[in-house]
Amino acid sequence: MKLEIQNLKKNYGSKQALKGISAVLTDGVYGLLGPNGAGKSTMMNILTGNLAATDGRILLDGKDTRTLGKQFRSMLGYMPQQQTFYPSFTAEEFLYYMASLHGMTKAQAKERSAWVLERVALTDVRKKTVRSFSGGMRQRLLLAQAILSDPDILILDEPTAGLDPKQRIAVRNLISEISLRKIVLISTHVVSDIEHIAKELILLSEGEILCQKRPEELVQSLSGRVWQSELPEEMLPLPEKYGMVCGLAKGVSGVRVRLIAEEKPPIDCVPAAPSLEDVYLHHFGELNQL
Repeated sequence: MKLEIQNLKKNYGSKQALKGISAVLTDGVYGLLGPNGAGKSTMMNILTGNLAATDGRILLDGKDTRTLGKQFRSMLGYMPQQQTFYPSFTAEEFLYYMASLHGMTKAQAKERSAWVLERVALTDVRKKTVRSFSGGMRQRLLLAQAILSDPDILILDEPTAGLDPKQRIAVRNLISEISLRKIVLISTHVVSDIEHIAKELILLSEGEILCQKRPEELVQSLSGRVWQSELPEEMLPLPEKYGMVCGLAKGVSGVRVRLIAEEKPPIDCVPAAPSLEDVYLHHFGELNQL
């Protein structure tokens, strides 16, 4: 299965949210990284058919998804970022309702609902109303409805928002497990959520794709440009002159500083192994300044 995004554009009046992006996705997990306003949600809403593109097209195995219509939509599972529910529904009722929209039989709805509730650890609260759920429980219910129909293409917008560390790992493992024969696109700000499960990462900034590469390739691209030093506290402003400070921590005799710089700074420092978080800060750090 191959999903091709060809020269996709989206304008809101004079503002260009997407500026002609192109990408090819096959089976596996893809991470979509970028700062707020990069165009991630716009891209996902066009992929799911919730938003019309200004220009460009999306092909599934060479066929235009607009022509495929309902056939393509039936292959999609979508988890939006917004937690919108009917609050009086129980978790089970909500999934039965979603199953009916997918055209499932009662038997299929019962079987699949039980399976997804178990996988997102909500079986014990399946008879409780969504109104009584915490934010993390609602987030897991959103994921449950996205995988309910066993879709071939799964699009997840910030799937682990509001989850505790244990739940994040469980959700991450579930996504990795079900991605073996699916295309999974995950938009997230939490680099660790996709660092070890993503086949490739797509870096999106201001409506343009900066690159699409394997995580290890992106990390390797910063080799020789990440440095670590321990400095007296009064010297802290100094490293900012030579690069981007991407980490500060209390050390034994001062403050440990992690720095991204093109060349070795003229301070007492040693090379450090780059991480995917360093990659994110290298590409988007200036855009995310407080």
